Amino acid sequence: MNVDQVREALRRACKKAGSQKAWAEQAQVTGAYVNDVLKGKRDPGDAILKALGLERVVVYRKVRK
Repeated sequence: MNVDQVREALRRACKKAGSQKAWAEQAQVTGAYVNDVLKGKRDPGDAILKALGLERVVVYRKVRK
């Protein structure tokens, strides 16, 4: 999953909750934070990822030449 897919999952979760504010309250984050993530101003952090049932995984690979 990439960050755009996480944002889409967040959009769906907010719609299901009835609003960004309602979802934010359920997730115990601020509505402004949710809005910033949805607008691409911030990346989703641990609190949003956890509420969506996701975790951040970073992978590094050697570049083949």
